[in-house]
Amino acid sequence: MPARIPLTPLLIVFMLMLVASPGTAETRREHHERPKLVVGIMVDQMRYDFFYRFWDQYGEGGFRRLLNEGFSFANANLDYFPPYTGPGHASVYTGTVPASHGIIANNWYLRDEDRMTYVVADPEVEPVGADSDAGRMSPRWLLASTIADELILHSNQRSQAVAFSLKDRGSILAAGRLGKAFWFDSVSGRVISSSHYMDELPEWVHAFNDRDLVADLLAEPWETLLPLDEGYAASIEDRNPYEYRFSRTFPHDVPAMKAQQGRQVLQFNPAGDVFTASFARAAIEGAGLGQDEHTDLLAISFSSPDYVGHAYAPASVEVQDTYLRLDRELAAFLDYLDEEIGLDQVVIFLTADHGAAHNPRYVRDLGFPAEYYSRTRISEQLENWMEERYRANLLSSFSNNQVFLDHELMRTLQRDPAEVQADVARFMLNEVDGVVGAMTATTLENSEFTQGLRRRVQHGYHQQRSGDVTVWFRPQWLPEFMDGTGTTHASIYSYDNRVPLVFFGWDIPAGESGAPVGVADIAPTLAMIMNTPFPSNVTGRPLLDLIYGR
Repeated sequence: MPARIPLTPLLIVFMLMLVASPGTAETRREHHERPKLVVGIMVDQMRYDFFYRFWDQYGEGGFRRLLNEGFSFANANLDYFPPYTGPGHASVYTGTVPASHGIIANNWYLRDEDRMTYVVADPEVEPVGADSDAGRMSPRWLLASTIADELILHSNQRSQAVAFSLKDRGSILAAGRLGKAFWFDSVSGRVISSSHYMDELPEWVHAFNDRDLVADLLAEPWETLLPLDEGYAASIEDRNPYEYRFSRTFPHDVPAMKAQQGRQVLQFNPAGDVFTASFARAAIEGAGLGQDEHTDLLAISFSSPDYVGHAYAPASVEVQDTYLRLDRELAAFLDYLDEEIGLDQVVIFLTADHGAAHNPRYVRDLGFPAEYYSRTRISEQLENWMEERYRANLLSSFSNNQVFLDHELMRTLQRDPAEVQADVARFMLNEVDGVVGAMTATTLENSEFTQGLRRRVQHGYHQQRSGDVTVWFRPQWLPEFMDGTGTTHASIYSYDNRVPLVFFGWDIPAGESGAPVGVADIAPTLAMIMNTPFPSNVTGRPLLDLIYGR
């Protein structure tokens, strides 16, 4: 008979911890059980550090609740380059990277047609809800299915998937081809869609539009939520030279801005997040999401943080106030979900499509090396060099940090594309200020990079759509933007690529992991929770082993 192990106090405590651990299999639901509703929350341009930079001003029910009661990943990254809204939303909902789903930027060069295209532009569809070109949009450029598509196919169309964003790309690339995507038309001030998704708006959307919530939200000035002289120590002074010039001082005269610039002012205002949360509630009630045994999906993207961030930059009071107000909106929305459906029947994830850099002039004034570069000047440099070297201009486009070469002209001149690519890469590295990395299409197509910055470049490279040479600049070197005010995001570095990722609700345990994960891991994780097929092109990995500790 084996010797009995004495139950010391320390051993008893350890055994109790094992039994009580929320990550053990005993606390999980049966494999066949599924949540009634999955809610995807994207915060456009949210840096990971915004969780903690404004922590002291957050309430208990929003960001703090998600982090304290949910499972968070502190080392989540986009893992591709360059980071924009289109690729970010596509990567989250397809479970793969631009190299596979094909959404390489918000706009990109079409070599065969010698023109730029917008990520969701589709002249073949008709606007629904307003007579506006803003409705001529669809997922035509997306080369992978989304988790919404797979959910609807799996349920034989008994599940619903509804997506909304102030931006068309923020909803379309989440809804995919089979969900229902809605977005904001700043001309009419209404929520619209396109004929790809429906012939006419549902009655509940008409009812939402008839409320004319935009008029109410833009009728008052934007004032700080907290006393300006007390609650914003995490930000620089209210009026500063790094902000875009249209309005730099609180309170912002929103009615006057609306009179001058129209309803698009909603996007540059935390009121846009109120509008988004209001539509989310209307969708749950109007479409009956989460009301039966078939799992539904609601994908919402809060776009105002991106517009505000672009105009004012991360160090501004405007950005801080936007997040404090979004925190309140999230808290109210979580309470609403609990009342309407029950948080134990809802899976929620929160993440971002990209982060943002500090304004280069701001950090330069603090002594940090930072600069702007001009795409136009770089194109001129390339053209002049090519004329000297090849006696011809082989440049078709320089966009999204990519050099597109004229392949037809190279054939005429009997130039080997691989050799020209290598020449261009050397020129960019040696002659163009700020460039610290360059990779050719030939290298990307014939090598595999498993870590570091080059892996991000390869994950962002699509063989049919990307350029011949991809370059990246020094940290805090940004393209010229709004006369040196505000900020943008297009770099290969962590401030643009590290994003929040939290799962919450259902049987998700409280916890945190520092394991390196990517936003492409979200879709396969949801697929395993919902028992649906993975999206077609999945390259991400499910995170349930990290969430449940096994």
